[in-house]
Amino acid sequence: MSLLNKIYSWILKNYIKVISFLLILGLAYGIYIYFYFMAQKKDQEAGDLFLNFYNSYSASEFNEQEYKVVIDEISQIDNASIYLVMLKSIYATESVESNNLQKALTELLNAREILSSKGNEFNFLKEIIDLRMVNIFIDLEDLKRANNILKNTFTTYQTNKLILQGDISAIEKKFDEAKQKYIDALEQSENETQKNLINLKISTLTEG
Repeated sequence: MSLLNKIYSWILKNYIKVISFLLILGLAYGIYIYFYFMAQKKDQEAGDLFLNFYNSYSASEFNEQEYKVVIDEISQIDNASIYLVMLKSIYATESVESNNLQKALTELLNAREILSSKGNEFNFLKEIIDLRMVNIFIDLEDLKRANNILKNTFTTYQTNKLILQGDISAIEKKFDEAKQKYIDALEQSENETQKNLINLKISTLTEG
């Protein structure tokens, strides 16, 4: 009881400090809640814009003018939005299909720059972007830059990384090295379609 009395006495003597502390604590919590809900609101707005574009894109051909409008609108809401990454990935795909590989690279580099500010929860997207860039560098016969990207750590898409490393070794006519990469990929793969593709690559090397 004496301890409670001491605490009560201290509070009476320092009630101004106690009230000030509680007010600061309440204000800090209020600011946190405000910014949290503002961030949620912005994310929802950006998500709605992306979904509207994606639904339109799925139903018809890619509209570059509409793409630019949506990119601008989302950038004004949040210039580091994950939806910008997804939009740029779509544009990169369209650019590859139209054989504009440099444009595709630019979009993917921009997407990767946005992802660099994100947490580990988006590592799988970073890996997808990296793999797509590697494929483009291979098409451009820029194997040095492709290999530099493949030096990065891959967790979700380690099998895909090994396959691409095998492809590069095969292009460089390092067939033993390529075969080993394919075998390593085969051991890690759990996808039957992917396994068939890897076996085909191995058989092609054997035939060569």
